[in-house]
Amino acid sequence: MSWGDVGAGALRAAFPLALWGVVAATQAAWRRDGRFLASARMTAIATLALVTVASLAMVGALVSHDFSLHYVAENNARETPTYFSAISLWAALEGSILLWTTILAGAVVYVAWRGTRELPRLATTALALLFAMLSFFLLLVVTPAADPFVRLDAVPLNGRGPNPLLQDHWLMGLHPPLLYLGYVLFSIPFAYAMASLILGEGGDRWMVATRRSALVAWALLGIGIVAGGWWSYNVLGWGGYWAWDPVENAAIMPWLAATAYLHSVMVEEKRRMLRTWNLALVIGTFALTILGTFLTRSGVVNSVHSFSQSAIGPLLLGYLAAVLALSVGLLLWRSARLADSGPVAPISREAVFLFQNVLFVAVTLTVLLGTLYPLAVEALSGDQVSIGSPYFDRVAVPLGLALLFLMGVGPQLPWHGASRATLERQFAAPVVTSGALALVALVVGVRGTAAVLAFALAGFVCATVAQELARGIRARGTLHGESATTAFANLFKRSGRRYGGYVVHVGVAVIALAIAMSQAQAVQAEATLGPGGTMEVAGRTVVFEGLRDVVEPRRTQVVADLRVIDGGGSAPLVAALSYYPNATGAIGSPGIRSSATEDVYAILAAYDGRSRAWATIQIRIIPLVSWLWIGGAIVGIGALIAALPAARARERLVAATVPAGAGAE
Repeated sequence: MSWGDVGAGALRAAFPLALWGVVAATQAAWRRDGRFLASARMTAIATLALVTVASLAMVGALVSHDFSLHYVAENNARETPTYFSAISLWAALEGSILLWTTILAGAVVYVAWRGTRELPRLATTALALLFAMLSFFLLLVVTPAADPFVRLDAVPLNGRGPNPLLQDHWLMGLHPPLLYLGYVLFSIPFAYAMASLILGEGGDRWMVATRRSALVAWALLGIGIVAGGWWSYNVLGWGGYWAWDPVENAAIMPWLAATAYLHSVMVEEKRRMLRTWNLALVIGTFALTILGTFLTRSGVVNSVHSFSQSAIGPLLLGYLAAVLALSVGLLLWRSARLADSGPVAPISREAVFLFQNVLFVAVTLTVLLGTLYPLAVEALSGDQVSIGSPYFDRVAVPLGLALLFLMGVGPQLPWHGASRATLERQFAAPVVTSGALALVALVVGVRGTAAVLAFALAGFVCATVAQELARGIRARGTLHGESATTAFANLFKRSGRRYGGYVVHVGVAVIALAIAMSQAQAVQAEATLGPGGTMEVAGRTVVFEGLRDVVEPRRTQVVADLRVIDGGGSAPLVAALSYYPNATGAIGSPGIRSSATEDVYAILAAYDGRSRAWATIQIRIIPLVSWLWIGGAIVGIGALIAALPAARARERLVAATVPAGAGAE
């Protein structure tokens, strides 16, 4: 039996099981029948097992180069290294939908076994909805729309190989799965929210039950976006990391909507307000994940990220329409049960969070308009138009700076309202810090208003976080007699959600500063040089030592050997152009020398193809760009801290799982 037989058989067995899961979970919810719930739970495990077998079968086919499968022949070659062969699971449409389905099956199991123990009827209704989603994606992979196990009548001796851009850097093993995890896990809060509306609940039980899932999905999607920027920076050879590409936009939109939601839920928890708004944000976030799937996998946009035209586009569009019709209809139907508790005080934490939400939604709608407008024009008139970075930057930069400011303001304000004395006490030190950093930026020669403001606002945010930490440490020292180190550790143990959120704020501030500096302060030079020729860039001397050819089984490279000389000595740097058999042109491989203060980024732009007598070299000095990746890691660490249960919750969980009398002598 071949890998294809195993995988196809597993998927075809999983599809009817998922359909039965919809029936069993629905019966368990409405009849409150434990037998149906037990059946739904076992069905969830069996479905996950089968889909996992199918995914592993595809990996096995890729690694063993089973070219009898169309997917393997199109996305693999004998020369492809094992690592890139394995991750070709998500190199094209059918494999990526299979991975998506596997993650969704895992989410179904999580709700079936964890959620139904805590809120049985609400979680079981949500489980039925998740089974319905899983059934749709299984339908895609067992029909010609996205079947990964289609066989070829004539088996080729070798395959075409993966897209060259997807086999040139190890980050392709990290970036897409993180995005898929972020996308798919937003299904859980959406399913719970819809279950709450179906059952007519007007409270926030669904929100409390899915808080951690929403946070984890948000964090994974955010880290995936940063990893994508890192991949673009290292692979595409243009010196940037974000180009407002339509598929990049498809990832950032649900992340922005989810960020608004994570702030807005705190208002509902504290003040019983914004219930309708929170449900709308969950619906919008989930709908944007489906839109992102459509843009990436339907082939309607031209992008280095997107796949070719396929039959899956209309199906995904229909799925999106059905999701919006169902969710918006339910929200309108139950709107009378979602009344808020009272007005918002103008100078309060809830007011800042509400204003933040408005700005997040404004940015999201701006990106949505800029992404869909060219598609709408082409669909209606046949004309092709493009909207470039200036449109997005003109709106996103001021709104982003405003959000950075509010990020520092919100945690300093109390709920319900603040007096003038409170404002003076809370903001004196952060404002002074902000002003000092703005002055430092001007003194060291930072150019551009936006970059100077980013310096000031990043300092403002970090100062507010430092102030909150200092206040918490002092309070624990006074109340519990703890040392500063112990108090610091206990703040994160006892109030991880709050202080983890502060760590996230620091990470976002670092990212904002890195973006501002790398955009405003970068220096670029280009020269055509012969061997031994030099060029001067921002006080550095770059020596072109010559070209050489590198022949590998899967590609050939023309490599430019460079040497960068500065006050700290000299260091080699290598830039290259790579040629793959299935590529129409060369793929750039920049040379990058990173440090804490700047990157030296070298590009081989052109060369003498006959005698190798000259090469055109571009050099870019990009300040603080490495802090963009560090900031992403800080955000991930903060999200992890916030997602962990607090110490008291862990103690209750342990107590609940220890049998009575287990510790008795």
